[in-house]
Amino acid sequence: MSLKAWLGATRPRTLVASLLPVVVGTMYAWRQTGEVSWAAFSLCLLFAGCMQVGANFANDYYDFRKGADGANRIGPARAVASGVIKPRTMKICALIVLSMGFLIGLILLRLTGGGWPMLAIGVASVCSALAYTSGPWPLAYVGLGDLFVLLFFGLIAVTVTHFVQLSVAGLSWDQAPWVPAIAVGLVINNLLVVNNHRDMDTDAEAAKRTLIVRFGRGFGVCLYFMAILFAMLIFPLQEDGLFAALFLLPIGLFFTHRLKRARSPRDYSIVFAGTAALALLYGVAATVSLFWL
Repeated sequence: MSLKAWLGATRPRTLVASLLPVVVGTMYAWRQTGEVSWAAFSLCLLFAGCMQVGANFANDYYDFRKGADGANRIGPARAVASGVIKPRTMKICALIVLSMGFLIGLILLRLTGGGWPMLAIGVASVCSALAYTSGPWPLAYVGLGDLFVLLFFGLIAVTVTHFVQLSVAGLSWDQAPWVPAIAVGLVINNLLVVNNHRDMDTDAEAAKRTLIVRFGRGFGVCLYFMAILFAMLIFPLQEDGLFAALFLLPIGLFFTHRLKRARSPRDYSIVFAGTAALALLYGVAATVSLFWL
């Protein structure tokens, strides 16, 4: 069992999904307060990272148990399915990482005085990370994976980070950045869309009824395109804090086209890497917009 195997199991190219909402939520708070609590930023980032890595570990374990990571899968080999990490070890580590995230959430609760709503978000985050691929009705297996990403990596992650920064600054939370939060969720969900587009056939064999399994690869391309359209055109025209994202629209359309034409593992690897880079650039665009506009 190597360090490389564990690093691979974290799915490092997806970790931008933890960074982007924390950056955007922090920058919107900075626009209101003129300051940033780097301690709060770090705690929010650690919480988001633990939830995501814990969910990735749990997904690796439960997808193996359900047969979704078989030998005919065309994506990157998963640690448990390939035999590099034992199933029980992966399950235990998933629970440890999620527990660490919950403890960080308790620190944030203490720091902000957020009360039961913050506690409820922490509990829901842990439960949803496990329920994504486990339990009698796993979210990813009944077509709710996209909603999960939009909710937890967009709406909740951005607005909670914003709330934490304002609370530390001693200000009331009365103007949440809902539009940027939805935009961030759409950008991050495109990572899931690419994965589900690639894995449609093996997901169908494992009874993993993602939206793309239900409605086809063409629907997946439309889903990807609509996220690009809203996040990089419609929302930036409405919200000055996202204005610079307009310059990312041509890149988003290019990768929409590449997704439509994707057939081989290499094709999907390029689209996935481009989508992850777009998410990083989206954070840069929001930062630039909020600094200068």
